[in-house]
Amino acid sequence: MPALSDCLPGVLATVLGKGFIYLANSTASQVKTGMLETAERMSVGDGVNVFVSRDTALDPAFRRYLDQLDPRARATHVVTVLDPETLLPVSDPETLRSVAAGLDLPVSTVEPLAGKDVVPVDAAGRVTAEEAASYRVLPPSAAAQRAALVDAVSLSETPSSIRDGLDRLARWHERTALTRTQFGLGVSPGELAHTGPSTHATTYALGAYAARYGGTGAFDLLTSTEPPTTTRVANAIGGSLTPVRPAALATVLRRTPGSSALVTGTAAGTSTEQVFWLTSDENGTLTWHDPRADGKTREFDIDGGNDWRTAVLERDDARVMLVGPDGTPVALREAVGPGMVRPLNYEVTWVGPWPEENVKRYGMDEVDFLGEPVVAVDVREQPGEGHPLDPAQFVEIRSQLQRYYLNNVRPTVVATRPNEEIEQLARTYKASVVQKVMRGGIDAQSSWQVIAPDAAPQPFDGRVVTREILDAANLSSMTADEPLPPVLVEFLTQNSYQQAADHFADHVDQLRDPAVLTASRGLAAEFPEDLRLQGLDLALRVAARTPVVAGTEPVEPALAQMFDAQPPWPTGQPVDVRFVFDYLTASTRWQGELVPDPGTRPRTTHGTRMAWDSLLFQGMLDHAIDPTEATTLVRAVGESYEEQMTRVADGAKEVAQAHASIFEAVKLLLSEDWVPGSDDWRQVLSVECLSGADRVPWHFRFKELLASDRLNGTPALADEIKALTNEILTCH
Repeated sequence: MPALSDCLPGVLATVLGKGFIYLANSTASQVKTGMLETAERMSVGDGVNVFVSRDTALDPAFRRYLDQLDPRARATHVVTVLDPETLLPVSDPETLRSVAAGLDLPVSTVEPLAGKDVVPVDAAGRVTAEEAASYRVLPPSAAAQRAALVDAVSLSETPSSIRDGLDRLARWHERTALTRTQFGLGVSPGELAHTGPSTHATTYALGAYAARYGGTGAFDLLTSTEPPTTTRVANAIGGSLTPVRPAALATVLRRTPGSSALVTGTAAGTSTEQVFWLTSDENGTLTWHDPRADGKTREFDIDGGNDWRTAVLERDDARVMLVGPDGTPVALREAVGPGMVRPLNYEVTWVGPWPEENVKRYGMDEVDFLGEPVVAVDVREQPGEGHPLDPAQFVEIRSQLQRYYLNNVRPTVVATRPNEEIEQLARTYKASVVQKVMRGGIDAQSSWQVIAPDAAPQPFDGRVVTREILDAANLSSMTADEPLPPVLVEFLTQNSYQQAADHFADHVDQLRDPAVLTASRGLAAEFPEDLRLQGLDLALRVAARTPVVAGTEPVEPALAQMFDAQPPWPTGQPVDVRFVFDYLTASTRWQGELVPDPGTRPRTTHGTRMAWDSLLFQGMLDHAIDPTEATTLVRAVGESYEEQMTRVADGAKEVAQAHASIFEAVKLLLSEDWVPGSDDWRQVLSVECLSGADRVPWHFRFKELLASDRLNGTPALADEIKALTNEILTCH
């Protein structure tokens, strides 16, 4: 059955027992039918076979769809290109190579081709030396990696010494760099994290192991055109991936000359899995090895602020496989290594890895903080232009400084390197900054700089943080602001919306006090970009004007299928604070009261969120809540301290803001000031990050709106709603 997928300009139709075919809207219907019939008749190998038309194979939207697939699933895909004129498979080498490179997937053909990027396969799709059933044209990344692995396994079985193995690895790196150039891939600057998928590096990881240690008898991966996952790489070598802290790993490698570690994990600000080796030479010196980089061997630095590879190793998703001097996998005695050694200064909030070496390097283990509030940041920045702060650190620093600000406390931020975002956060929340800097040009000397609000930066020489530096940064003498009501501070500093709801339930009367509301409104006005504060302030405003539950029963979703538009809002009943908190937390309490078809009941957080969005939309249309307030509520989704950290850690997109832009667009269209033909709503709409599953529910919501009497029989307005629907459901 054809199906929309992530708003493609076309459909994906199932080819039973084979895979699917992409049929673009621009393709004539008779051609679609003919290509589908061809795909159904073809004999293909194992894996997921993707049939595409020559003319639409490289549609940007289709490429985005493939890039959004789970890498493990994507690795099983094989492409067959069909000619829309003859309805037969394309055999032109230039076209096949173009599609393979453009989609970054192997392309199948029955015609034999010559080239290092072509491999013969049997009927099951396995590489064979026997008579070929068909051929696979590999994308450049796969072809280059395969050539590098073939090179590595052709070397002698075992190097004679540690030095021989490392020299052999170095020569293999040089040949690999040449091969990459031949395939038009080039090299990445060593100071930048890679942005391509992990499958662009996993076969290299096997090649590097084979070049360094030999012993490749267990490898059968050359018979497959499917790039291996990192787990499969570890399994092929005979080991497994486990978490470990950088200091613990470095200690093991230094104490075991000739050992190596396969390192995987993400870099700050990306969801791309990085893959490389960290090796120990005969003297215990540690160096990084990455065939995709510029070929230079880089020594290991325990400070992830100086090397993004170490920063990858510091992150929670990092995994390592250790092999001994003979290449045999070795189990780490302690999976996570020794705990962080930090001084017991309870007034200090530690942000970042802070390995023991850095604690000592910057004197943080010896300086007397005198009980002063300090946020100590072992700064980690994203690789690339501008060096923005690690998103997780940004969220954590902001939340800590905001908590201090609400409690009328002015802390000091101690940062291991200068960063503009940290300076801006300090200015926003009236904190001072002590940051490590280098002064003196060519003969630069390590020093510190104190930046206090409304004061010129003050330099201090020296390697470590001293009491003198902290005294210069101390803001305790600054005139304090009028203190906020304690019950409000506690409400606004809860980690999650559920905890805020519980706190509200325990302090209803206090939080409805006019003085509390006035203080909350002042904060909301002071920090208009803080979506979390805006949402919590809205909760208090709603609580001040309505009962906790405005009707006889709470208003909750009534339909379980997330694509359904919820029924109209109860007549005359305003949105109450119970609804506000249920909406922000995507409460699932209502699901237990429904007995729908089990096949349509939402079983995911996403489905529950869609149901609450639909209900809020009905409340806005039925005037139970002001459209501006509805938009504020949507924008607050996912913005609690707890959710921000989770979203940043997972690399999730801020889809709530895209949905909020739709609410904003509808608000403009339904406004009394709306002028027919105005495109104001187009200026606020921003739905690029939405998936198909996020977009499709809006089709049903607008369908229900158009069928209702809410548009006052205005044809021009109905046309604009239809245009808005098309804008949401169509990718550009």
